[in-house]
Amino acid sequence: MKEPERDAVESVTWPVRVAAAWTWRLLVIGLGVYLLVRAFAEVELVAFSFILALFFTAVLHPLEIALRRVPGPRSVSAGLALLIGLAVLVGIGTFVTLQINDHAGQLGDQITDLVNHVQHWLKHGPLHLKSSDLDNLANNITTAVKNHQDQLISGAIQTVQTIIEALGALLLILLSTFFLLRDGDQIWQWTLRLFPARAQERVDVAGRAGWRTLGGYMRGQVIIALFHGVSVTIVLLVLRVPLAAALGVLIFLGSFIPLIGLTVTGALCTAVALLEHGLTAGIVVAVAIIVLVQLEAHLLQPVIMSRSVEVHPLAIALAVLTGTILAGIVGALLAVPLVAFVNTTVLALRRSPALPDGGSPTDASLDDASLDDAPPDDEDDPDDPLAQGPSADV
Repeated sequence: MKEPERDAVESVTWPVRVAAAWTWRLLVIGLGVYLLVRAFAEVELVAFSFILALFFTAVLHPLEIALRRVPGPRSVSAGLALLIGLAVLVGIGTFVTLQINDHAGQLGDQITDLVNHVQHWLKHGPLHLKSSDLDNLANNITTAVKNHQDQLISGAIQTVQTIIEALGALLLILLSTFFLLRDGDQIWQWTLRLFPARAQERVDVAGRAGWRTLGGYMRGQVIIALFHGVSVTIVLLVLRVPLAAALGVLIFLGSFIPLIGLTVTGALCTAVALLEHGLTAGIVVAVAIIVLVQLEAHLLQPVIMSRSVEVHPLAIALAVLTGTILAGIVGALLAVPLVAFVNTTVLALRRSPALPDGGSPTDASLDDASLDDAPPDDEDDPDDPLAQGPSADV
């Protein structure tokens, strides 16, 4: 009796087929992500500049809405909002520079004293190093500098190139922020037309939800950073620590990097207090920083951020670490808001019902105030923009 012919495909079990289907799809997705990252790396300066412009737009957007009462075209309100934001940043930078210049001599004396204390500890402490050993160490450092002068010169040239690139990035950020404030609705409508017609309304809803989350995060983070900066400045002023106001500004800027920023800048404040007033002052500042970290985690973040940013602390920690590895301080700064934006956008896409063929987004403006004031996402909320259709702002 002749045996029936066997089909190799039919002999593959169902679990193996499912695993194979998942595998090749994940490989394709991984390849796509890899190519996207490579493309991003090629235009890293432009991409980062535009992302920073989006963040500044999210912060300045309510101010631009308020300034629309000023007579004139939209360029007036957008330009005024940008100038006010730029004036604040320039004022902060100027203030910090003046504070450092005023206390540069005193800070230099403190650093000299620290070096002397370290040398004394190395000689008379547990290590019992000899003066000759310290002199040899200093000579080795000097020799290394002399032998690598060419590298130092090339490093200086690289620094000049970096400064030029930074100026170009600054110009791009300012231009992008201005046009996003002025023509945000037109830019968003143009972006929507890149998607198939049946998907445009879902993308519209998801994009607006993500923008609301990004705006809520940025404005909430400004409030939290301001609280941290003022609190630390008050503590440093009470202890009569030099550069108290400048260090408070540093705390303010560092607070925009979750988990890491406040810890690093707080350690610097502790070191300055330790140098100026000894161990007791250093302990007081360190305790104040620890209290602020706990206060942010258990009170400020839940109250101020509310439900606008629903990201687990572990995801925040991983995002900050990954961003730092990939792009340094800038990556750490951008990581959490981007993760929050992507998280909200994906959830909005999953909640939005599919539209019949030919569906198109409603003609809503990116720049109305209603989105920023909209209630947080809630499936049981009858006014939920994800349930009722696109809100009036992205």
